[in-house]
Amino acid sequence: MRAFIVVWRALVSFYNELFFLIGMSLLWWLTGGIFVAAAILLGWPLATVSGAWWLAPLLAIPAGPATAALAHVARRVAREERVDRSFFWEGFRLYWRRALILNAISMAILALLCLNLIFYSGISISFLQALTILWLYLIIFWLAALLTLFPMLAALTEPKVWIALRTTAVMTFANPLFSVLLLLLAVVLTALSVILVILLPLAWPALMALLGEHALKLVLEKVGVKRDA
Repeated sequence: MRAFIVVWRALVSFYNELFFLIGMSLLWWLTGGIFVAAAILLGWPLATVSGAWWLAPLLAIPAGPATAALAHVARRVAREERVDRSFFWEGFRLYWRRALILNAISMAILALLCLNLIFYSGISISFLQALTILWLYLIIFWLAALLTLFPMLAALTEPKVWIALRTTAVMTFANPLFSVLLLLLAVVLTALSVILVILLPLAWPALMALLGEHALKLVLEKVGVKRDA
């Protein structure tokens, strides 16, 4: 139920700043999202021919600063604070170095998890092949963690890569049902954005940022932490 609340809040926030967030989505694509697109466009055909598709996430590493900048904007939008385009560039300047390192680590982890999935699924020994389930489980949870990773970085009073990684991982594994359901809903929204092609460039980036921000906000409220700044 909490995951549906997060999606509803994200949609309301997006609607309230519709035209501004459309602009922010386009800006994200131009300043970093293009690398995410490259990772998908290369990874998909490689997967169909059994190539090294697991390396594709590494192409998305340069998208880190733009993603942190969008998270910085989403944080203000979610709290109904004044926001304009200058906050995107402020977030870009504030977080670009840490965001690049954070994204490099997170994409490397994703690539290694995918590699392990491929390796163990191809082993003929039944006991070791059973570990495929473990790696699939970890991939799902890491993808769920990625939704709140950059909102976590933007939320820290003193942004540090290790603290953002550790806190996000702990939060995700401590709320397994919520995390998996939220990821499933994010996949549904992504699929809808792909089907209704116009939503992909205009809405999807901002929606994902708002999902992460509202999810983080809700989890923090659950444990009694309420921060509006």
